[in-house]
Parts: sequence; structure tokens; C-alpha cells
Amino acid sequence: MTIIFENVTKVYGTKTVISDFNLSVEDKRVYQITGEAGTGKSTVLMIFLGEVKPDSGRLSRMGDYKYPTLQSAYVPQQSQFREKKSAVWHVKKAHRTVSTGRAIEELSFFLPEEKLKIPMSELTGSEKRCVEIVRALCVPADFIVLDEPFYSMDDNLQKRALSYVLDKQGSRPVLIATRNELPIKDSIIVRL
Repeated sequence: MTIIFENVTKVYGTKTVISDFNLSVEDKRVYQITGEAGTGKSTVLMIFLGEVKPDSGRLSRMGDYKYPTLQSAYVPQQSQFREKKSAVWHVKKAHRTVSTGRAIEELSFFLPEEKLKIPMSELTGSEKRCVEIVRALCVPADFIVLDEPFYSMDDNLQKRALSYVLDKQGSRPVLIATRNELPIKDSIIVRL
């Protein structure tokens, strides 16, 4: 399946954030939407997710698809957690098929055992981003959409998190909004 942005324009007030944006999103590919803050990266993702309507142009689907609606594994730019609940609780609540055991197994890629069941308020910003990534990728989805997922991570943690995402990708397309290009082989770079 291919999702196509055709001459998409989005204006907020008097500011044109995206103008005549074109992109074909295909299975098994990674797309890096790059640019400084305020260049429209998040807007592109929100249009892709159907959360924002373009002012002109359109988003269309081509090819075979099994379901009338498509689901995305989404990591928002600003995470929202219940600060008193644990990382395991958040991942388990992501989808009815996620057991406590699976949540612990997935989170253990990033967090030591002693941090799995403590309140989210006690985790660092980078650790919370990792929980957000694990939570999103535990949800059955047709696409993976990540908005600044590695922001505030050091290089080592960023590499581990990126490896985790690519390992979970399967045949799904991945869209990543990021300020700086990531070292992803054969990814498509879209500069805004």
C-alpha cells in the first residue's frame, strides 16, 4: 500500500507551515522528516494520522488494504503519562493483548529491573521517551509514526532506541520527525 501526500498545504493563522508538500509513503521504508523547530514536521505527521486536515491538497491511499481504517503506532512529541503509575502499567494499558510479562520483557531493553515498577515521575526524560516508544510499538498498527522520539537522549541511548524501532518495523513504513538526520541506511530524507 502507498499513502500519497498530493500538493498538501497547511496554514495556521497567517503562517503557511507546509506548502505544496508531496510524498509517497510505501511499505518497508523509513522516512525522516527533518528540519528546525517550527518547520512543519509535526504537522506533516498529524495530517498523515488524520488528526489535522490540509487547507489544500489531499492525502490518498493506493493499493490493497485489508481494513477500512488504518492504525498507527504513534509517539507524540509531548508524552502524556499518569505520573503515579509505572512504566509496566503504561505499556500494559497500551493494548489489551499486552501482558505484564510482555511489558516487562520489552521495557527491559531500556530500563533496569528496579525502574520498571516505580512511578513515572521518578524516571528521567530520556527514560520516559523509551517507555513511550515501547508503549507505541506494542500496539498492533499498520504504520509507525514518531515525533521527535529521540529528543534528549544521549548518542548511546539514541542508537539503542533506533535499533529497537527498526527491529520492530517489520514491513511497516516508519515516519520520523527529527531535527537532525539519523544514521538509518536507505532511509528517505525529507527536508522541510
